[in-house]
Amino acid sequence: MTAAETRTGSRVIKVDALARVEGEGALHVRVRDGVVRDVKFRIFEPPRFFEALLRGRMFWDAPDITSRICGICPIAYAMGASHAMEMALGVEVNDPA
Repeated sequence: MTAAETRTGSRVIKVDALARVEGEGALHVRVRDGVVRDVKFRIFEPPRFFEALLRGRMFWDAPDITSRICGICPIAYAMGASHAMEMALGVEVNDPA
């Protein structure tokens, strides 16, 4: 703790780099008198233009191709591609398939 933090009873916890998140992550926690007063969680993912991988392919290939973009969250990409196809085709899936 800094001298200013000792006098005011406040404390700041910063984690500048988080692993296992999509993109870059950071965490900033402000504590005063033992109480958490503020928490900021940031994830920044720069555009990577993966759409170019799908050009010239059949639309039904999208879930398989996009699921390989990230080793942490393949299901999120596959589901995102599946939902996009459903919306584009006007299909509504009501029950788990």
